[in-house]
Amino acid sequence: MKAAVYTETGPADVLEVIDLPKPDPGEGQVLVRIHASGVNPSDTKTRSGAFPLPDGWYRIVPHNDGAGMIEAVGQGVPDSRVGERVWLHTTQ
Repeated sequence: MKAAVYTETGPADVLEVIDLPKPDPGEGQVLVRIHASGVNPSDTKTRSGAFPLPDGWYRIVPHNDGAGMIEAVGQGVPDSRVGERVWLHTTQ
């Protein structure tokens, strides 16, 4: 999957687009194919260095909000959720 990421704070040119492995949803989780993603002030402030980076993070994928479709489910989530349109907030 393609993702915009940064590993250090600074202006927007610290962002780079990379390929990441497609994650598998864990227990109670779903995997969403993102169709739209929003940039929030908190994304911009964290990337710029105005907010501290979370402890232990070496790479940040910004955009905590979005919308898309569930494409896989983890254990404990009904298979019937696959194909459901959803919106996301405060994601990881």
